[in-house]
Parts: sequence; C-alpha cells; structure tokens
Amino acid sequence: MSFDEFIAYVESKITPFTLSESGRSDMAMLYKQYSEESLKECIDIGINQYFRYDGNCKPTSESVEEFLCKLGGIAYNRSLSSIDREINHVKAIGRKAFDNWNDYRANGILHDYVDALKNASWSDDQIINDLRADTVRLISRSRSCSQWYKAMQGWISDIQQWSENDTTTISEDGSIIPTHIFDGVRQNIQSLCKQINASYENNLYDCTAVIMRRLLEVLLVLSYQKHGLESDIIDESGNRHVTLDKMIKNTQQNKELALSSNTKKDMALFKDLGNYSAHKIWYNCTQKDIQPNIMKYRVIIEELLYKAGLK
Repeated sequence: MSFDEFIAYVESKITPFTLSESGRSDMAMLYKQYSEESLKECIDIGINQYFRYDGNCKPTSESVEEFLCKLGGIAYNRSLSSIDREINHVKAIGRKAFDNWNDYRANGILHDYVDALKNASWSDDQIINDLRADTVRLISRSRSCSQWYKAMQGWISDIQQWSENDTTTISEDGSIIPTHIFDGVRQNIQSLCKQINASYENNLYDCTAVIMRRLLEVLLVLSYQKHGLESDIIDESGNRHVTLDKMIKNTQQNKELALSSNTKKDMALFKDLGNYSAHKIWYNCTQKDIQPNIMKYRVIIEELLYKAGLK
C-alpha cells in the first residue's frame, strides 16, 4: 500500500471528514514507523474505542478528532511487548487511584518486579497474570501510592531471596512428591515440594499436612490464573481469593478448568488434613493419616503443575 493509498484508506474510515495537512503529516509519521497490517489493526481498535455517531449514523467530528489524536498512542502500545502493555495498564490504574502517583517511579518499580520474576523463572504468561491480578489488587488495598511503592519493593525483595536461598540444603528423598515431578519448576514451588518431602521423612506430620494444603491452594490459584478464570475464585469484595473449600467446590462445575474427576474428588481430603493440623486444638496428624493417600496427592499435584503451565 502506497502512502496515498493509506491516506485514502484512513479517509474512507472517517467519511464524511477528510484529513487536514497536519493530519496527513501525522499519518506520514505513522506510515514510516509501523507496518500496514499493524496500522489497519490500530485503526479498527481506535474506531471501536472512540467513534460516536449522530442521528444519521455518521461519526461525530469530535469523536473523529479524538480518534486521530489517539491513533499514534494505540500504534505505540501495540508495538510494545505484552508485559510492557500490562505495565502501562497498571500505571493507568494507579494514576486514577492516587492524585500524587509518580509514573516514573512506578515504572521503575514495575520493571524491577518483572525482572525479579523473570530471574525466578516465571513465564511471560505467569507475569502478565500476576500484573493483572495481585499487582492491581494491591493498588486497591493501598491507602496511598507510597504504601503501594513500599509493598511492591517488599515483594521484589522477597522474590530475589527465592533464588538466593540455597534450597538444596533441604534434605529429602522424594517420599511424597518425586523429584522428577517438580524438577525445573520455579524455585518457590520446588521449595514447597521439598519441604513436604523433608517434613514427612522427619516425622513432622502436622507440618507435612499444612504445607501439602498450602501447595494445593497455590497451584489451584495459578491454574485459574493460567486459564484466565481467576475472577471465578475472587470473593465479593473483589480483593481476595475465596477459601480453598470454595475453590474446590468451584472446580466441580468449572468446565473450562476441566480437572479430572479423581482430582476434583480427592482435593478435599488434603484440604481437611491441612485444616485439622493448623486449627484443631486436640488433633495431631500421624503417618497413618498421610501414607495411604500419597499416590492421590502425587497425582493431584502433577495435574495442577500442568494446568498452571509450570510443566
């Protein structure tokens, strides 16, 4: 498509209006920077977002002007990586939430956060899901942007310690979750798997039950996030995940998550074991409570690792 053909294409979209000389100059810059296919996609996006119509189903002059002003920004955002676009989305939410929001400072923090997650072997999809969910949710929970900055920096510090911690010092023999199942996944998940094995092998059965429950809940949340279903497990406040009991009940009818029937049936067993060990005053977990169900747990965890996109 030549430049004249591109101008004709744009004007066909804004009929009955035409481009001014300054408008043609703006289009010339876009034409040089971006591909024909990308510009056509951006034009369609801009029309859907900004066009408003009069009684004769014609776009209003004000909406056409707004569309033309926003087209360069749309093209720029489309040229960014998915993660960078999500970072911009988080910053836009922050600007609306706090009057004294500092875009420059927030941008640095968010990029440091993403770098920390990448260094912890998170995939792009997992990072994007985190930015859309936990990072944005933290804005709604914070009373000020300063509180959000501080909390984010705390998260970054915690993540950096994942790789600094020598998790190989956890001596375990894969008694509940064999090493080949969790080998190669990100460090915090590996650490939980190793702690489950080590605590069981050292007769710390209450510890085993609690961490088994924790790993189950973590992998369920990550599975919902991976499939774009996290809203299914957010409570009425919009700020927190529902209880594990409610998550498990949701899996019973969640066709998009599509867990196997055995996993849906058996998860409640490990939820109860963990709850008893954490909250029942007179209860102590024993080896006999765990040992007969090791295979069931192993099958559940391996399935959830795949559902969460970790394997």
